[in-house]
Amino acid sequence: MRLGGVDIFHLVNDGEMRARGLSGNHCAFVVEVDGRLDPRRLERRLAVAARALPQLRWRLAGGWPVPPRWEVERRDPPDVAVHSATEVLDGALALLEERLDGRQPWRLDVLRLPDRDAAVLRWFHPFADARAAARLVAWLGSGDGDEPEAVPIGDVAGGSDRALATLGRQQRIALARAYTAHVMELGRVPTASLVDTVPARAWRGGRQRAMRLVLDAEETRAFDRKVRQRARLAETSVALLAAVRVLDAELYARGLAPARHLVPVPLSLDPKDERARLFGNALTMMLFHLDRDDLGDERRAFLRLAEQQREIVRQKLDVAMLAGLDFASWLPRTGYRWLRDRPFSGAASSMVVSNPGANEVRRFAGLVVRDAYPLPTVVAPPAFQLTFSRHGGRFAACMGWVEGVLSPAEADRALSRLRHELLT
Repeated sequence: MRLGGVDIFHLVNDGEMRARGLSGNHCAFVVEVDGRLDPRRLERRLAVAARALPQLRWRLAGGWPVPPRWEVERRDPPDVAVHSATEVLDGALALLEERLDGRQPWRLDVLRLPDRDAAVLRWFHPFADARAAARLVAWLGSGDGDEPEAVPIGDVAGGSDRALATLGRQQRIALARAYTAHVMELGRVPTASLVDTVPARAWRGGRQRAMRLVLDAEETRAFDRKVRQRARLAETSVALLAAVRVLDAELYARGLAPARHLVPVPLSLDPKDERARLFGNALTMMLFHLDRDDLGDERRAFLRLAEQQREIVRQKLDVAMLAGLDFASWLPRTGYRWLRDRPFSGAASSMVVSNPGANEVRRFAGLVVRDAYPLPTVVAPPAFQLTFSRHGGRFAACMGWVEGVLSPAEADRALSRLRHELLT
């Protein structure tokens, strides 16, 4: 299976992150359970899963000028390792410091805490997006014995190239040009990220850090009322405005007041009833911007975001971005990086905001699930991002950054501000 444009985008990011001394572009999905997981029984479960799904034996092959692709190897799945930890998040972050790549694009680990266990699926970002990984975790943990339930019916692997399948060459070229013009226009207004406020040596080679904010049931209901009453059910708009306000406050505290904040937001290409896809990156990016003058007026900010979304749909900029990535994926890496960085002088964005939505992981290997959530890698730059999710009816946010960009006190302040912005 040839990698799609978004997969290659993640592959290029991986190389650049490692060149900056970071662990690489890979993510985790954490499942906290009541009770103890048996690693040997999990290994038997994974062996059955790998026989049922050859994608679990993928290995990355090729590279420019040969397009990179996934090939199936005859091998057993990786062993399940058990790691002692006192806090789930700290243990999961430590696992993200261990290198994953195309030779072995996924692993399942167990974190052993004093009162419970957690399963952590780690994966190389070209292998899957967050929604696919959540479904993969749910399937791997399904059933109460040593085998998962039957493989979902449908296409288990699919990428962003599906959105381009019906387009001819000239249509793709026209869309790629439209997207280039769009981002060049956005790049005319100055923006900034937190990495602009610290010397490169402060964050290059830094470890990934993260904190979580989990709203309780009453707070989640208050947040949902705000979404209904103020943003016409546009949950991501509320979360995006809150995230940008947090970033703006941190930049202002460091003496920066950029005229514009530029924020890419992943958009899933899955149909609403998708259940089968477990592999690949079937998404695009919607590139939103909020001018600093908009941040103080909530109603105006929501209108701006709604207008941008309508314009993205009208001009097909979501598909145009994929056409641009598909074109760039055939270039050597130096040409790819130049084409990508040119509009924003290498800055790319102010921060990253993601909202993969609710996950339905209720039981894992026969145990009740307490909490389940994605823990994505922090792309640097911009080295700061917020990922929103839901589990068990509770709304949550994971704030991630690269060590050296935020101090512990600044991170505490930012998370406190985020709670305030979400609930008031």
